[in-house]
Amino acid sequence: MDIPITVVTGYLGAGKTTLLRKIIDESKMKIAILMNEFGTVAIDGKIIEGKNIKIAEMAGGCVCCSLAGEFKAAIEEIRDNIKPDWMIVETTGVAEPSALAFDIMEGIAGTRLDAIVTIVDADALTKFLTLGHTGTEQIELADVLVVNKVDLVEREKLVEIKQRLTNMNNRAAQIETTYCNVDLSFIFGVEREQLHVSTHGHKPEFEYFDFVSDKKLDYDKFIEFYAKLPNEIYRSKGFIVTNKGSFLVNYVGGRYGSEGFNANKTELVFIGNNIKKHEDEVKKCLTNLLME
Repeated sequence: MDIPITVVTGYLGAGKTTLLRKIIDESKMKIAILMNEFGTVAIDGKIIEGKNIKIAEMAGGCVCCSLAGEFKAAIEEIRDNIKPDWMIVETTGVAEPSALAFDIMEGIAGTRLDAIVTIVDADALTKFLTLGHTGTEQIELADVLVVNKVDLVEREKLVEIKQRLTNMNNRAAQIETTYCNVDLSFIFGVEREQLHVSTHGHKPEFEYFDFVSDKKLDYDKFIEFYAKLPNEIYRSKGFIVTNKGSFLVNYVGGRYGSEGFNANKTELVFIGNNIKKHEDEVKKCLTNLLME
């Protein structure tokens, strides 16, 4: 019997890791998760590791481009060695799902593509009118659209967003959520039939850089710094160890927050358009926030 695979995709900061955490907490199946991330610091894997869930991480690139060969090998290794009931593939926020979905359907024996689940940031859609090629494909190829963060959007705007999604993909089911609080029966067992894809040749639209330190940060000064990141930095996430404890931090399009998390060092990744020009200045600012 072929192992079903669910591809979880969605733009930067939409809520993919939040959905994975919910699946881990609630699912009774033996699940294997294959994930890739920006940067050399595997943030998401550390957030969800443990709890008898097997994770194969692929850091440092786009799974459907530079890591396409490794992707297939990882799927085959999970299939042969772990033998899960279900596999979940979580892509980076700027990955196009078409190529890896095609690989699953055409080239990986013993598996089948069950569904492409796309997390949509409702709040971001009200602020950014253009989606770009990647964001458009993530929506157009979805079997299920999890419309997340609806609590941040006025009802009238939400109706407009859902109509916009319907115009782009009238085949996918739409599920309104906050914090990706979705009934898992809606995203497992979809049994997608076929996938039409074009030649895959996109180039990554985003740049990224990391910051790592074993020293403590001044928490209050860090939050002040985080609130004023350059406009080109759309997404940041990671762990900080501070004078007030250790935290998981998230930044998406000007919104930011933190929650207590057991971390032993500061590890941050910054993602955005043309942000390499800010790398030295951001790292300098963070270094100045370190405490002796």
